This record gives sequence, structure tokens and C-alpha cells, in this order.
Amino acid sequence: MGILGRLGARLSETSDEIHAQNTKELCADVEGVQEIASCAPRTRTRVVGVVESIKLVPAPFGHTLEVQVFDGTERLVGVWLGTRSIPGIDLGSSLILEGVVGKFGPGLPKLINPAYELLPRESAG
Repeated sequence: MGILGRLGARLSETSDEIHAQNTKELCADVEGVQEIASCAPRTRTRVVGVVESIKLVPAPFGHTLEVQVFDGTERLVGVWLGTRSIPGIDLGSSLILEGVVGKFGPGLPKLINPAYELLPRESAG
């Protein structure tokens, strides 16, 4: 494909497709992780992603912190029970999550109380 063909293809991409491709390229630089799209329920996994949303959810037993990450292939939610915030986890930050993938009804796969590693800001773009 020539330069004009590549340019035309790039211009016809949606903003979501461009965001996914940029995020996928960023996450590809991290070693020892797998794509979120390839994670199977009930398996131990280690993924990397960019934080897209942070939500504090009230519950009868205490609050839960839900952090949605995206790696360019799929989204996953890290859930910390009894936690209101985690210093360093902000919108746009990159982090590695490790734990057992769960699928609890409809919605995104989740990691409950995952181990996490914050990546330096320069890795997050």
C-alpha cells in the first residue's frame, strides 16, 4: 500500500480505533503481561493497561474501589474491597494488575484485590 493509501486508511479510522491502537502500542512495550482480550476466567493473569475510569461504589459491607483499565484490546476492572482510593492510581496512569480473572454476570471481567504496580508517568505517554 502506498503513502496515499495508508494516509486514507488512517484518516478513515474512528477516534476509538486510533485510541485503541495507540494504547495497544503503549502496552506492547511492557514485558511479562498478556492482552486483556486473551484472559480466561478463573486463570491467574498479569495485564497492563491505562486507567480509563475510577469509581467508588458504596456497599453494605464497606466501599469498593473499581478501576477500569484498557490495553487496546479489551477492558478489565480491578476491584479493591474496603478501599476508597490508592495513591498514584489516577485517570490516564498506567499500571500492571495481577490476579485471578473473574466474570461476575454481565459486564467486564474483574480482578478482585489484585496486586498492582504503577508504571512511571513517561510510560503512560
